[in-house]
Amino acid sequence: MSLRVVWRGLLMVGFPVSWIWGDSYYTEMRKQGRWRIRGEGALWDSSWVLRRIQAVEVESPSEWIWAVCQTLHSERLFRSLRFSYTGKGEGRIQAQTWEPVARVRLALRQYYTDAQGHRLPFVRPLDLPLIEAPTWDSIALGTLLQHWQTYPLHHKLMSYIYKDSEGIWRAYLETSTETFTLGRTEHLAVGLRQLDIYLRYLTPIIGGHTCKVVLLHIPNQIVCQ
Repeated sequence: MSLRVVWRGLLMVGFPVSWIWGDSYYTEMRKQGRWRIRGEGALWDSSWVLRRIQAVEVESPSEWIWAVCQTLHSERLFRSLRFSYTGKGEGRIQAQTWEPVARVRLALRQYYTDAQGHRLPFVRPLDLPLIEAPTWDSIALGTLLQHWQTYPLHHKLMSYIYKDSEGIWRAYLETSTETFTLGRTEHLAVGLRQLDIYLRYLTPIIGGHTCKVVLLHIPNQIVCQ
């Protein structure tokens, strides 16, 4: 039984891979469906991964594993993928997903984003802040993600932030009932900075339910309505 080692092509796409097989043994393993799939990360879902593997229809072992790599890599879900094949006829896949920080919902689609703004597929529902907008706004998303890195508590507190039809951003927190008006995209950084001032200095004085609407987008002013 001839053995082949496939390294070069897989490493070109950035996967740490070790895969050794005999063609006939490998084919029998595929027929029996002897797979072990392990993964880590908030978005890991073995059923989701398995459905995509089963959809790959290529007869040649070397072409098949290349197609699986391309299929999983194209989903932009995984930080790392490691494939291995044992002499006992077991195929193994070990994966690490990117970590999402928010769900983004646009008019026609939704997905997750990580802290760097990478779009991740909507594999399954998670309890994360929801960002909603009619269309993609990369400047607003970058501003929001940067703010969350500076103020991690705000990421934990924020439940929903949306951009209305007039281009105004509004936000809601888990722990209060106010509507926070953050202004247009160009005002968003100011509004988020003043959100920290409101939570840190004003809420302890006036309480968390005094205002129905809080205007935060006017520089050096916080308006309670």
